[in-house]
Amino acid sequence: LGLAPSRSKSLHRSPTLEGRRFGETLLRSARFECLTMAMIFGSAVQVGLQTQQMATDMVSEPPWQYRAADLLFCVFFASELGLRIFVYRARFFCMWGWGWNLFDTLLVLSQILEELLLASAGNTDVAAGLNGLSPSYVVRVARMLRAARAVRVLHVMRFAEELRVLVGCIVHSMKSFFWAAVLLLLIIYVASLSLTQVVLVHRLESGASAHSAHELARWYGSVPQSVLSLFQGLTGGLDWGELANPLIQHISPVLGFLFSAYTAFALLAVMNVVSATFVEAVIKRSARLKEIRQMREASRLFKRLDIDHSGCITFDEIADHLESPEIEAFFRTIDVDVREARSLFDLLDVDGSGLIEFEEFLSGCIRLQGPAKASDLVMAMREIRSYFVEHSANSRSSTTFSSDEVDEV
Repeated sequence: LGLAPSRSKSLHRSPTLEGRRFGETLLRSARFECLTMAMIFGSAVQVGLQTQQMATDMVSEPPWQYRAADLLFCVFFASELGLRIFVYRARFFCMWGWGWNLFDTLLVLSQILEELLLASAGNTDVAAGLNGLSPSYVVRVARMLRAARAVRVLHVMRFAEELRVLVGCIVHSMKSFFWAAVLLLLIIYVASLSLTQVVLVHRLESGASAHSAHELARWYGSVPQSVLSLFQGLTGGLDWGELANPLIQHISPVLGFLFSAYTAFALLAVMNVVSATFVEAVIKRSARLKEIRQMREASRLFKRLDIDHSGCITFDEIADHLESPEIEAFFRTIDVDVREARSLFDLLDVDGSGLIEFEEFLSGCIRLQGPAKASDLVMAMREIRSYFVEHSANSRSSTTFSSDEVDEV
């Protein structure tokens, strides 16, 4: 959906029209991205100011300056969407970031529909032909579509790495959120049934006073009301003491004690387990996004080092780029001094061919940037053991050979 960093294929690698090449260059330029972001923020601010002005003046129509700004933003975003569709054609809805592309398409269509509805509401002939819909109803629908345009500000996630990680973790935790909500709802539902039954029996059989019956019915008069009260007590919408006092004063202190035990279990056990589940899911997703970002950076670095585009890099190619900022940043990331470049090259060159292929470079960079795993330590111990066995065997053979020479002499 475009929440994880990636790189899409370039049209320059395939024969395309000059117009599409120029359009892709324009879309990928930093100035155009800055202009797009400025227009997105400007649109969000403009919608807020327009809504505030209309609410302050108590009017149904904004001033003409805001209408002119609406048309300007509509033309810009429609043109930007049309340019991207012209450049990428069918790939626009299946390439990397297709979720953002679909999101942009829906927003532009809703904005165009809003302008059409406002234009039709101002034209009596057109408004009369909308199946009898009143102009005020059409304007209300247009205002609802206008409020949805502020969602476009979420586009900043495409340019802010940390914000994209946060949103990706939130989206990834939706499954955990659903099952946590189901568990919490089941617990609240069972407790609300019991409390509603107890309150109902008390109101019917004990002849409670009007004040007592009103206070009990306020919190536990029906199953939905009991569910809402218990949910508010767990999530901070109400102080759970306000919910326990009517049970203690009007029914029984034992019931108040049971309610307090239920609240302690729900808050200290259930809510903490739910929080821990969310934290675990977020940590796993964050680690995965970090690994994807490292793979992207390693891939970009490999392409920069591979001068002859042979698919392999040599030590000479690395030595030619040792003073570049990207190489220095990479060495700082893995905590290796630039002067140890030869040792790093030998470490990444697993097969000892003097060439580092892309797979070797990628796996080596990921291993060096992360903590050592148990499998890495086991393999290192095996290699050290094999080295010592081979070294001791060579030492014995060398010693024996020297003894034979001495005997011959």
